[in-house]
Amino acid sequence: MTADKADEVMAEYLLKGGKMLAKSCKVCGYPLFEYRGETQCVICPLETPEELLPEPEPSRPVSAPRAPEESVRSPAPAATASGPQDRVSSELEQTIIHLCERIRGEQRAGECLTLMMAVERGAEALATLGQR
Repeated sequence: MTADKADEVMAEYLLKGGKMLAKSCKVCGYPLFEYRGETQCVICPLETPEELLPEPEPSRPVSAPRAPEESVRSPAPAATASGPQDRVSSELEQTIIHLCERIRGEQRAGECLTLMMAVERGAEALATLGQR
């Protein structure tokens, strides 16, 4: 699997509400995710031949960089009295900041564009949450 494809898969899980953990998969080295109450690697299941994969859920194409393990943030504290919407907003803000940090150091123009598109999507999602 290419790094770009893995980045896209991880970004999709983040947009679906998954949480990237500070732990890495022992098999592939990518960050583990907490999704729907389960801790799982979202990359290893995709390493099987394409014909064995189930039909993917329709999703928006977004690519986000694979964060080095040492820069992956700890999970945010549990939602406070202000509610889960604030927690989601906080996670989105942290993700946008991380993407901007990656853009500053990226040498490849195509990757910069991909990262900037991910920042734009994150900002749109943040604005949508602010309207609720």
